[in-house]
Amino acid sequence: MATVQLAHNAVVAKLIDPSREVAAFATSLLSYQVDAGLGGSWSGKSSFYDVITNTFPAGFVHLMQAELTRIGHTVNRICRPHASPLGPENPIVDEFGNDDPDYDYQMKALRQVEKHGAGIIRVATGGGKSKIAKLIMARYRRMTLFLTTRGILLYQMDDQLKAIGLNTGQIGDGEMRVVRGVNLGMVQTLVQALQVPDLGVERRAIVKSIHLSKNKNADMSNEEITRLAQEAFDRKTRRRNEVLQILSLIEVVIGEEAHEAGGDSYYEILRHCKNATIRVALTATPFMRDSAADNMRLMAAFGPILINIPEELLIQRGILAKPIFKFADVPAPEKLRKTSPFERAYELGYVENPHMHAQAVTDAKMAAIYRLPVLTLIARKKHGTNLLKLYKDAGLTYEFLKGEDDQDARRTQLKRLAAGKLDGVIGTTILDVGVDVPAIALVQLIGGMKAEVQLRQRIGRGLRRKKRGPNVTFIADYSCNLNTYLRDHARQRENIVRNTPGFVEGILPAGQDFDWSIFAANRGAAEGIAA
Repeated sequence: MATVQLAHNAVVAKLIDPSREVAAFATSLLSYQVDAGLGGSWSGKSSFYDVITNTFPAGFVHLMQAELTRIGHTVNRICRPHASPLGPENPIVDEFGNDDPDYDYQMKALRQVEKHGAGIIRVATGGGKSKIAKLIMARYRRMTLFLTTRGILLYQMDDQLKAIGLNTGQIGDGEMRVVRGVNLGMVQTLVQALQVPDLGVERRAIVKSIHLSKNKNADMSNEEITRLAQEAFDRKTRRRNEVLQILSLIEVVIGEEAHEAGGDSYYEILRHCKNATIRVALTATPFMRDSAADNMRLMAAFGPILINIPEELLIQRGILAKPIFKFADVPAPEKLRKTSPFERAYELGYVENPHMHAQAVTDAKMAAIYRLPVLTLIARKKHGTNLLKLYKDAGLTYEFLKGEDDQDARRTQLKRLAAGKLDGVIGTTILDVGVDVPAIALVQLIGGMKAEVQLRQRIGRGLRRKKRGPNVTFIADYSCNLNTYLRDHARQRENIVRNTPGFVEGILPAGQDFDWSIFAANRGAAEGIAA
């Protein structure tokens, strides 16, 4: 076997004059299945390896080297060393410090970044990804870009960084303030700004605007349309050049909840961060998306997994509560059939199902008796509205948090829940990521669906360590298994739990209810306070 020369920088890697066999191997290694799906124009195999230039994204360097070595080649890597840290070796970023042995993985994650420069830190929900991000920022003290897809995460991190004295800027949500410290960036804003302007597109947009104008008598000359289109084109070009200049100065990139890197989003941004030799993805759920291309893009942008902190470890250490799972198969409503199409089945089986709602109300009332905060997670607004009425009719104090609620409103209601002023909160997907949820004792998964990423996020919302009483969380998954689609989705959710160490041990036998009596002390304490 021959020696293979592999050169790379922070963005792109290149095999130098590879043999035909090596190039074919590299193409196959970085290939993935393309499924055109509904409305698609093409399906088949594609690859991140460019056979014309022998190049590929630098995130695959570790994989390429390991696999070429495995089949007998000697790989000679040619690259500059990644950026060295400028901050303290043991940065203190909160009042807890770094000496708690239960959280030793946080400093281990930092040391892995120091050693390898780029990669994915996989930490189960509740394990403190935000602290790891702050440790990296404080350790490197270089121009940093913190990427997120959610405004609530951006503002939460901004508050935390200011509290420890780090200088912050913001790119997104109407702001463009760039600093030499940590710049908090919205992925959507950056992707939009990086789109290459097209004069023809701008012209068509103006013509369409005129056509849709309420002033049907509006008249605009061709010259005026051309002038306005050119102005829009020039404005977007300046904006793009400005963003490209900013990205070229970034030395450290941290992607929070990076599993949300669907499509080309993170990949597109990071390919312009040519000096960012430190690039870290923080996620509880890497490589769990349905699309093979999306999963590979995550590695293409950031690199391999550097450290894996699973749910089982965090549960064993008491950092997460022990989950107890009840999979409740409820009766089908009268009009639901085994072969009903999915949309009809979902509406009848979840959104309008009186049997499911009755079971959910029963569980919520038991939780209220034992003074246990409840988080009820649904997928559709109408479903939440239906449940809210039923809970209130049952004498329960609930609030429904929706996408249109602002951050302050969400915080207010969650504080009320933590203070015992609410029995529970109903939430849509806005509660899946980055919301500081109080110590929930019952999570009601009543939204169905099958996505593994979302399921793990939703379970993780309730696993925060309990400050009093048993360190346990009840997880109720409701399903209506008469219908083929709903049953298949329910089985996929249950299989995910059964295949997760730390979760599978807590699955109750079919038909068995939660042992509410383990929280008897909570009930007694609350009654004593009331008396």
